[in-house]
Amino acid sequence: MKSIEIELLGKKYFFRSDNPEKLQETAKHLESQLEELNSRFNTVDQNKLFVLYALMITEKYFSAIENNEKLSKEFEQITSMLNDLVLENEV
Repeated sequence: MKSIEIELLGKKYFFRSDNPEKLQETAKHLESQLEELNSRFNTVDQNKLFVLYALMITEKYFSAIENNEKLSKEFEQITSMLNDLVLENEV
């Protein structure tokens, strides 16, 4: 594991990672999202920004789970329909 320094909103954080390039890329994305939130809500409280972003990410996560479940059900229906077609053609 390699040590890496990440700076978010002027504060430095130190991590260890097997993939420091990916962690750095992720941190840059997080930094831009936090800066965008800061400009939209004009707050100096970094904890509020982190909590707000965490809530937004959690909402997206739950939405992705819901969409994944919907797609899985649709996939199962399509698979079932294809299996029925194959069985019909075999007869």
